[in-house]
Amino acid sequence: MRVLKLLLLGSTAAITSCVMARAADLPSRKAAPIEYLRICDSYDSSFFYIPGTNTCLRIGGTIIAEEQLYSVSYRMANTIFGQPNGVVAAKGGYTPSVLQYGNPTNAPISTFQGVGRLELDARTATEFGALRTFLRLESVYGTEGNAATGSLSGGANFAGGNYNNNTAFFATTRETTILNKGFIQFGGLTAGRAQSFFDFYADAINWEMLRGSNATAGLFAYTQAFGKGLSATFSIEDSTSRRDYIGSTLGSFDYGSAMGAPGFGTAYASVPDGARIPELVANLRWDQEWGAIQLSGAAHRLRTSLYAKDATLVNPTAYAFPVAASEDFGFALQLGTRFDLNNIASNVFPTGDKLWIQAAYEEGATGYIMGNNLNFNGGPVNANIFYGYGNGGVKAANGWNYRPYDCIWTAASLGHCDKSRGWAALVAFKHYWTSTISSGFYGSYMGLRYSAAALADTGGGVGAVNTDEFRAATNLVWTPVKNFDVGSEVMYVRANHLNRPVGLVADPWLVASGLPSWKGVNGVFEGRIRAQRSF
Repeated sequence: MRVLKLLLLGSTAAITSCVMARAADLPSRKAAPIEYLRICDSYDSSFFYIPGTNTCLRIGGTIIAEEQLYSVSYRMANTIFGQPNGVVAAKGGYTPSVLQYGNPTNAPISTFQGVGRLELDARTATEFGALRTFLRLESVYGTEGNAATGSLSGGANFAGGNYNNNTAFFATTRETTILNKGFIQFGGLTAGRAQSFFDFYADAINWEMLRGSNATAGLFAYTQAFGKGLSATFSIEDSTSRRDYIGSTLGSFDYGSAMGAPGFGTAYASVPDGARIPELVANLRWDQEWGAIQLSGAAHRLRTSLYAKDATLVNPTAYAFPVAASEDFGFALQLGTRFDLNNIASNVFPTGDKLWIQAAYEEGATGYIMGNNLNFNGGPVNANIFYGYGNGGVKAANGWNYRPYDCIWTAASLGHCDKSRGWAALVAFKHYWTSTISSGFYGSYMGLRYSAAALADTGGGVGAVNTDEFRAATNLVWTPVKNFDVGSEVMYVRANHLNRPVGLVADPWLVASGLPSWKGVNGVFEGRIRAQRSF
């Protein structure tokens, strides 16, 4: 045994020596040095260099949890006035159908919305300036009143869609992910899906939207800086981001015969035609220590056609040959200013308070005053062609709701679509009570007006309504930690219809049909509780 152990030990030592000798003959390689993440101080401390590149990256995001409360009543669908599908007024006037009425128990009083947002901001220094790529992906979960976010066109034939009578049962819960922003900037060029260069205030401090422009659009823009804070931008932006409804008051009037064509029936639908020219947007901006001021303008191409109603049905019974078509331009102008009131709250918050004042006017381009075009009523992946509709009428659709129209076809304007006129103004003020407690005080006014022919309804349908809308709100926000907010908001929205629509049946007949009387004033209170964390 002793001899065997000695032989084994000797063999092991010999083998080990041989292996070590051969290993010494192999080429050696030093381990690669560890490359640690480095702060990119070319921008700010939140950026870091992507290892192995000279590109700086910032990773950020936001989580929003919001409970919403509403005061509610019955709902009359906004498709009645300036009806885009045409109506035929029976003797004594038009009576809304059963599909146009929603009972009070149908409207949600309490809803919830959750938002998850991821942002990537990559920048590379070049001889022409910074090359920037920005991406914002947003996932939204909504219940009841927020359920239209990301919904497909509803109905029993769609998975997850509404079921049975859509006026008696509400939409199901939805989830969706959208490209909120995604653009490239190089020198003065901006290209991609970005904030419209028409916009200024763009719902900076409010949670529920105000009237005025806050649009995300696909665009190509060039900004020229002149020095001393003065700059100018010219932008071409996709027209669908601003497109709104086209109305028709044509009912029993035989429009085809009036135009020298064969009669097409007793009701006519109006629709926007395919885009040919993008939105043409320009602004002139001046940034100073006291704040900023911006003048914006936009040209909006209006291409519309009028069809026999049966040709626009889901299952058409007539060929889609237009009775008439119209080529026109709408436009919008906006002036906004921001005052940085550094002296008011500088003792509690370094940047002080801020005050925004903004006003806009449009003709045939209501999308420039309607608000956030990514609002849930539009449904970013809702197969929607009317992004300019924004938030639409009064939230929660209280009472006799209304719909905005870029233009309305009438019997008095043969071969032409009468353009709307509208305006919106807002004031918003943010005040810091302490370094962690702040409030916003804000409100907006919007007016919509239509031609005398659209209101009078000489075509046998239902005339449009002129409307004034007021929004007033405040919020209180506690920020115990930087970029973490907990707060609440209360808003009141009031819509005043300035005329009873011509062609609508009289109130006694409405009541006899089981419907409520015409209501010219509609209002709703909205409350929100929100927790928001950004990083």
